[in-house]
Amino acid sequence: MSRRTISGRTGFRRAATLLSAGLLSLGVVTSLTTAPAQAWDPVHTVMQGSPTTMGQTNGAVWTLEVAAGRIYAGGNFTSTRPSGAARGTGETGAANLAAFDATTGAPITSFAPQLTNSFNGNQGVVRTSVLTPDGSQLIVGGEFNRVDGQRADYIARFNARTGAFLGGVGQNGVDGPVGALAVSPDGSTLYVGGRFSRVGNAKRKNLGAISLVTNQTLPWAPTLASPTRNEALRVSALGVSSDNQRVFVAGPFQQVNGLAQQGFAATNASDGSLAAGFAGNYLTPPYSWGTAIEVAGNDVYVGSRDDFSPSADRTEGVNSINATTGARTWYANCYGDTFGVQVVGNDVYVASHNHNCGALGGQPELNPRTYLAIHALDRATGQLRPYFVQTDGTKQDQRSLLLSRALASDGNQLVMGGGFNSVNSSPQENLTRFLAGSSAPERAAYPTATAGPGYVDLRVRLGFDRDDVNLTYEVFRGWRTDVPLYTETRESVKWRTETFTWRDTGVTTGQKVYYRVRVSDPAGNQVMSVRTPDVTVG
Repeated sequence: MSRRTISGRTGFRRAATLLSAGLLSLGVVTSLTTAPAQAWDPVHTVMQGSPTTMGQTNGAVWTLEVAAGRIYAGGNFTSTRPSGAARGTGETGAANLAAFDATTGAPITSFAPQLTNSFNGNQGVVRTSVLTPDGSQLIVGGEFNRVDGQRADYIARFNARTGAFLGGVGQNGVDGPVGALAVSPDGSTLYVGGRFSRVGNAKRKNLGAISLVTNQTLPWAPTLASPTRNEALRVSALGVSSDNQRVFVAGPFQQVNGLAQQGFAATNASDGSLAAGFAGNYLTPPYSWGTAIEVAGNDVYVGSRDDFSPSADRTEGVNSINATTGARTWYANCYGDTFGVQVVGNDVYVASHNHNCGALGGQPELNPRTYLAIHALDRATGQLRPYFVQTDGTKQDQRSLLLSRALASDGNQLVMGGGFNSVNSSPQENLTRFLAGSSAPERAAYPTATAGPGYVDLRVRLGFDRDDVNLTYEVFRGWRTDVPLYTETRESVKWRTETFTWRDTGVTTGQKVYYRVRVSDPAGNQVMSVRTPDVTVG
């Protein structure tokens, strides 16, 4: 369980920006350097790039968890419905927190807690969630203070297997909206971030910790200051190191405990003081700030955004930082706000508004601007792996243009939530998932044939695949598909429309022929093109 363009022949890509531990000195990150160009990472992603069946919501999904055979989705919605169903069909009425079967993706209608806010009379939006390390409890935070009429001040606990409400957390929770939660790996402590002034009966500004053993408020209390431009001072993400010693904080702030810390900070779990060895400027001052944190092993992955810096200075991608020493391992610079990071095996999946990965050799800035909702990186190096998930929406429904906002996985599937009304051009609202494996090419090749004296020229438009770039094209004449007449392997990506040509000289004057082209990915998945119209050899 875990949380959370020129010719394509060469296939060369630019590696992620790397920074050795030796470049960290006096808590300051020096300038980044770019590694030499390299090919796409040859290792296939764990997950397919094409989705499988999954229930839907009628509003944005902000947070996800997978546990005990269930997928839990929290957000700002008033109902869920089955996969493939249009709005108004099969609606469940489950609002803001819902469960789905982790095998089939179908809504679990028996789980429909009513989260409300008695201060303003509104439904209680769920902004964040976390599982206890043993997977037995789901803890959610947001803008509610009641669950089914019972008090739960902005934080609530549920049995992950049954969905039963287990009450609030601590001594009356907190006194304001919660935007980030993290549980220590030993299961003893819940760390809370948001916009509040009290945790239990103790004064705490935006950050606090609660013992899950005694329910007491703990001493951990970092202080944030100096919000980034046009942002309210708050906490957007939290994480805890695997040894329970450090707590990582992200959000639109520029100071922690009175010292410069741009949008991300590492603190000591005992008291909230700044942890030694960590820099204050992994993110570029004064506008970049952390949006997502994922801790896996001895690494912490930090996603970020920046709405105002010049393009060359923006840190909107993902940083990989040693969770013990603070040394930055790599920085993968894709432009477009990052909102979720999920490690599965040796993959790092990134939920973002990625519209320009040109610095890494990926999709460049296009006109019109084209977004990837998820891309994938090599966990060890930050190098791009072929993974091209897209969502879409309409200007009439701005919520459908949020793209991806949350990721979660149990190792067998990757679940994505956000605000969208299609995934890879197929209708699906706000929630989808991807199974382990390799998808078949999505677009087949498109051949056209032109006859000449004693030959036929075939021009083939390349196809594309959501989780591969090196595709093999086999040309067949007529109905036979046992032995191809010609084979070529080409790098094939959606953002480039490219072709190859081949001349068939094994034909005779007056012969009527047609052609088909089979596209295969490295896993052996295949798709056959349509046949060309008949042509007669001159």
